[in-house]
Amino acid sequence: MKPLKEKLLIKDATINKIQFDTEWFFKFDDMTYYLKEDLSAVEFIYLPMIIEGNQEYVKCASFDDIIRGRREL
Repeated sequence: MKPLKEKLLIKDATINKIQFDTEWFFKFDDMTYYLKEDLSAVEFIYLPMIIEGNQEYVKCASFDDIIRGRREL
């Protein structure tokens, strides 16, 4: 399992992210690709995100949800 640091994920330009209510949420598909893991146990929500100039509602998960979901696998 690849170790995760929230500060590094926030700085990583390859991962789309959005801050919502003082918490960072990461695009679910980007995290799946980054970790190369099945994250089906991770809870997610849909949030609006600007991707390539267009606003889309995409699956997002908080850092804590990702960590918790990875442990349950």
